[in-house]
Amino acid sequence: MRLFLGLAPPPDLRAELAALAIGLPGARWVEADNLHLTLRFLGEVDPARGEDLDGALRTLKAAPAPVRLQGIGTFGQGRKVHTLWVGAARDPALMHLHGRVEAAAQRAGFPAEGRKFTPHVTLARLRHPDSARLEGFIAAHNDRAFPPFTADAVVLYRSHLTRDGAHYEMLEAYGL
Repeated sequence: MRLFLGLAPPPDLRAELAALAIGLPGARWVEADNLHLTLRFLGEVDPARGEDLDGALRTLKAAPAPVRLQGIGTFGQGRKVHTLWVGAARDPALMHLHGRVEAAAQRAGFPAEGRKFTPHVTLARLRHPDSARLEGFIAAHNDRAFPPFTADAVVLYRSHLTRDGAHYEMLEAYGL
């Protein structure tokens, strides 16, 4: 199973984010039901390690974290820009929650994450985007205020890869 841990924005916020999906050729937009903030990607996980992870997450101790989405950005550079996202403020409670999730993953036998945590919600995967249109999209939406939410559960997601992109299934929610 291909797994990751994340936070699920409320349905009204997911709908508002999904409504941004216009006017950008080369973008494969994430469906509203798939929008999430990834805390830790785990990759392919065998059932035994999945049980260890479940046990570690059931003992997770962290307070609910405020999440404030702000700013539009991309991953990749120049002609290799590949992901469009809306960022999340690096609130101390969110960063603490990320640290607790990372510690739980390591207790379950996963290696430490080597990449710096950049809290964000992926809006679209990009393939050869027109740079002027992309810059215009970012400029038009970069200052947009999104309603904040409180993350009160860490969600274990399973990723199903299909020809039309990934579909995410919530397997378990671990309350905070």
